[in-house]
Amino acid sequence: MLKRCYRVQESQVRYWAQQAVELCEEIDDESLNEVRDGLLDSIERMGADRRVVMLGATRSGKSELLAGMVGAPVIGRVEPAHHYLRWRYMNNDGDSAHCRFLPEPNLFGMELVNTRGCENPLVAEAVAPLLPGADVVVAVVDARTLQDSPVWALLAPLPEEGGPACMVALTHTDALDAEHTVTLSDTVRQLCRERVGRALPVYQVNPTNAALADAFGDKVVEAMESSSGGLRAAIREVMRRGSDLLYKQGSILKARDAVARTDSGFLQGIEQEIDNFLARQMQGVRNCVLNYAASAQRSMPKLLLHLRRSMGWFLSPVVLLRLESYASAAENLYYRLVLDDVTLQQEELDKQFVHSCGGHWRSVRPRMKQTLQCEIGDFPAEELEKELEQLRQRLQSSLYEPFRYLRIRSHFASLFKCQVDWMRFFTTCLCLSLTAAGLLGFFALESLAFIFLGVAAAFWMLGTLIHLLVVRKICQLVRKDAEPLRENLSGHMAALVQDMIVSRVAAYRRLYTDPRKRVAEYETSLAPLQQRQSEIFRQLRSSAPHV
Repeated sequence: MLKRCYRVQESQVRYWAQQAVELCEEIDDESLNEVRDGLLDSIERMGADRRVVMLGATRSGKSELLAGMVGAPVIGRVEPAHHYLRWRYMNNDGDSAHCRFLPEPNLFGMELVNTRGCENPLVAEAVAPLLPGADVVVAVVDARTLQDSPVWALLAPLPEEGGPACMVALTHTDALDAEHTVTLSDTVRQLCRERVGRALPVYQVNPTNAALADAFGDKVVEAMESSSGGLRAAIREVMRRGSDLLYKQGSILKARDAVARTDSGFLQGIEQEIDNFLARQMQGVRNCVLNYAASAQRSMPKLLLHLRRSMGWFLSPVVLLRLESYASAAENLYYRLVLDDVTLQQEELDKQFVHSCGGHWRSVRPRMKQTLQCEIGDFPAEELEKELEQLRQRLQSSLYEPFRYLRIRSHFASLFKCQVDWMRFFTTCLCLSLTAAGLLGFFALESLAFIFLGVAAAFWMLGTLIHLLVVRKICQLVRKDAEPLRENLSGHMAALVQDMIVSRVAAYRRLYTDPRKRVAEYETSLAPLQQRQSEIFRQLRSSAPHV
């Protein structure tokens, strides 16, 4: 009888192979991915439907023979509405035009393709794409019309190796005389060599005889299982790939067991190297703090140049109106200048730090792989740089504290406020002189008007001279008021720089968290994984002893 064999073995092998795949996630090793994917492909191929295609001319007995092979008379009574009809135990998978449900549990995972008369070119064209994916192709040939059978043209393109198993079923042999019946099989084999290019197994069948049809179904099952793409070969392939995966898993677990037994002194040695690295970094704290404090001096010329440009070279009412905002603007500018200089220095130090960490990481990587069988990968520079950027932002937010402590803004405000009275006096005199000159000129008193214009010019020139002297004095006082900032920055940033260096090294130390966790997990989870791997391997090997 036509059926799908090895159902129990297939189910057991699939279950334990899936267990091996799930074990990969718990082992979590990238080297298993390729072998695991190959096993999943083999499992999918093993679960594919086994296809049997019946070819033949109209009234050659295809449907009756298929019905006898399956033991389902309904097959013989249903004529394909289109070019072919697929009988399946499962649903029609969306192909309602060609697929029908067959309630035979033995055929679970089978697909039986019954074709219409292949002498029709349209039928032959529609059936041809189904043949390469078939497991067995049964050419049903009417013994009365051997030479005219349309199946020879369909079988000829199929490859001898790697293709479906092909066989010839001779029907209507009872219509021949005894002499032709004796030599019929030899004649058909010779015809196969001529038309197909190779010898094919030939069987004389009688579709109306249930016993003979059932026996022929056994021959089809035998051909299907002996082919390179049969279910037996597919089960063997799953078992082979599953064993390969389990062997690889076992080697990984064995290596981890060696790691777990390794003295933890290796990781302690790495920690000691990082501690030494931190000690060397801390030796440069003093120079780093002095360089940061010197930013106050380096930024002063830019601040004074900005003040000179803002206050101008001549006495102007605009300067008087803007005096109140100069203090806030000067302090903010000074803070930004110092901040930019400190940030620039810190970025350069961070680049050197990342470069040093990269060199140490590259020296640790081969030692880690050799000693702990742990691949830590390339140096994660981007991850470290992100943390360093956050540390720089924290340093920048703390840099304003010395400015607020020294009350630089209030000093600047009192300095500019002292200039209001004399600037207001000269500006008022200048405006009154110009107003008087304008009125006298309006009444045609030109001589007096020119005198007041001269007075206005004198006030403006005198005020401008005083303005220049005051600007110079303001710059000197600003420089003097800012002198304590350097010392205050030095005292304030000593703790900040130390914290910065400790935090940077801690960020680099955290990059080794995964290897440390991995070694720690090996000690707790290794024994259950080894036990499970061994059990899966044993069950998989015993799942199909007869396959």
